[in-house]
Amino acid sequence: MRTFVAWLSVLWSALTLAASPDDFALGMLLRLEGPQALIRVDLPAAVHAGVRRPDLGDLRVFNAAGEAVPHAWLPQPVAARARAAPAPLPHFALRGEAAAGVEGVEIRVDRQGDRAVVRINDRVGTPKRATLLGYLVDASAVEQPLQGFALALPPAADELVTRVRVEASDDLTRWTTLVSDAPVLRLAARGQRLEQLRIEFAARRAKYFRLSWAAGAPELPLAALAGEPAAAVVEAPRQWRQVAGSAVPGQPGSYQFDLDGQFPADRLRLLLPQPNSVAAVEVLSRPRSGDTWRLVTTSTVYRLGAGAQEVLSPDLAIGASGDRYWLLRVDQRGGGLGSGAPELAAGWRTQGLIFAARGPAPFQLAFGSSSAPPAAYPITTLVPGYRMADDGQAVAEAASAAGIEIGRATTAAVHTLAGERATQAAIDWRRRGLWASLLAGVAVLAWMAWRLVRQLAGARRNGPGGGPAG
Repeated sequence: MRTFVAWLSVLWSALTLAASPDDFALGMLLRLEGPQALIRVDLPAAVHAGVRRPDLGDLRVFNAAGEAVPHAWLPQPVAARARAAPAPLPHFALRGEAAAGVEGVEIRVDRQGDRAVVRINDRVGTPKRATLLGYLVDASAVEQPLQGFALALPPAADELVTRVRVEASDDLTRWTTLVSDAPVLRLAARGQRLEQLRIEFAARRAKYFRLSWAAGAPELPLAALAGEPAAAVVEAPRQWRQVAGSAVPGQPGSYQFDLDGQFPADRLRLLLPQPNSVAAVEVLSRPRSGDTWRLVTTSTVYRLGAGAQEVLSPDLAIGASGDRYWLLRVDQRGGGLGSGAPELAAGWRTQGLIFAARGPAPFQLAFGSSSAPPAAYPITTLVPGYRMADDGQAVAEAASAAGIEIGRATTAAVHTLAGERATQAAIDWRRRGLWASLLAGVAVLAWMAWRLVRQLAGARRNGPGGGPAG
């Protein structure tokens, strides 16, 4: 019985996972950059155009002997937060009457080409002895918001403890307090130095900043000052596929698009045919030509200006969709889009794959099949030490910690394997034979179980005390 069950398990494995390159429509040879045990390859657009499953389940990696090797999908890259290096900023000392503070100092900035001339006057008249009240920081050339200042003190300033107020303004008249009492200090004793020379505040984009301190507090002697840009979100790189639209007959303002593949798009870009166009639109999609359209998003798209001065509407963020067919419905108020048809660009994050370089090279990707089931391992199985909470970079780190280096591979041009035959719902005699063998095995197993039950029942009837009464 145990042997029979093992035979059924082998049949089921053959039925579900058996595959060869001839079971797939297309292939791409892989050029390995090293002899590593685990290899990473990023899928090009041609793979998404050739697969038949949106989950990429009809894809395998084969070695030169035609054997499938283990593979797993890398987690999708996510948007990261990157921070630029601090940049030196021009700063100007504010001097005046101590009793009036920085509010008593009048500041005017005159622009002369790419230079700024700062004029500073004391509103209450020139004091007999001008006091350092603070600093004006010119951040008008900085594009991104700032979230802190890195201060540099003169080398001789070894004993300083003070508190600094930071304010922001765009017109040098109205000031907004960002931080009221940030500590700044430098202490030296017995060759040791303790410093706090960084001021942090909520990210703010402003032309000017003002640093000051309370009356009677120690002055802050600055040698230099650098602005720290706030961390910016860096989108994961995407591949794009752009297709032209065609007007839907009998439906004014409707345009249809065929991506000719299953691309996991999470960004859409609409390119309007004429400058100075604005329109409210609906975007719909469907996986197959006969399916019902599904609303994806609504938005306002535009193309304003001309030449290098054009302003285009931003990309539309959507939930990842592998639908092939797309429909654009344009509100016809205002004339729609005018003459010409729009174009649609779909963007998706590149999908990475890791496989075990088992067996002889060259290796190849094979994809496009109407019958092949998914066969990818979980990434936690293929990469030792990998955790599901890790990101893509951590895959390499986990493998390195386990003493395994992940190599790289690039793809060659697409070549034909079985062609259209692999994507057609033809009669698969091998699969039918396996299914027949499996069902026959199940029938034999049921018959054996039935016979065993009958034998046990007969033994109970004919055993001691089981015969008829005398």
